Amino acid sequence: MNGKVAAEKKRGIAPLLLMIAIFAAPMIAAWFFYLNPEYLPSGRTNRGELIDPVVTVPPELGLFTPEGVALDRSALEGKWTLVYLAGSECEAACRDRLIAIRQIRLAVGEDQISVARLLILTDPAAGDLASELAADFAGMKVALADAAGGVRLLDLLGQGSAAVGRIYILDPMGNLMMRYASDAPAQDTLEDMERLLKASRNWIKGAKYGHK
Repeated sequence: MNGKVAAEKKRGIAPLLLMIAIFAAPMIAAWFFYLNPEYLPSGRTNRGELIDPVVTVPPELGLFTPEGVALDRSALEGKWTLVYLAGSECEAACRDRLIAIRQIRLAVGEDQISVARLLILTDPAAGDLASELAADFAGMKVALADAAGGVRLLDLLGQGSAAVGRIYILDPMGNLMMRYASDAPAQDTLEDMERLLKASRNWIKGAKYGHK
């Protein structure tokens, strides 16, 4: 009798464990390939520069939307996010990067549901610009950092003003884990995203069918 009860309990908990494994898979993959880039699919290393240590975007950073609403930290979790960091302006080069980010997301095909876009303006007075860019690039999250938050973000990245104008990859756990030079080809970011997304799919399949 006890054996039967134990078996029923195991069967009952199995779906819950499977759900947890599937949800955690992209995050596990992010850390695995961050620590072991040589195991990225295709046997090739990453194109971007790994941020070591990763930079976790803290809830108290002070990000808010163009409407003045605080950006919920949960909005930065659960997906791979292509982040572009700008200052108080967004001229031609900046807009070209935002177009590139949009095209990168489209280029990953069916995986685009797992990819988000985020523009962070480090100047809290750039509200009008933020609203304009949000309208011009539909579907892209736009956030401004308050004065202290902008400085802190640049400090966290350890590059000061050199951090502006770069594309970053934010993993599903909310960590900035990879960055690209301001003049890096968009193809580099696309290739890294394709590998990370493929790795996530493989982990999800493994969790689904009970394979490691």
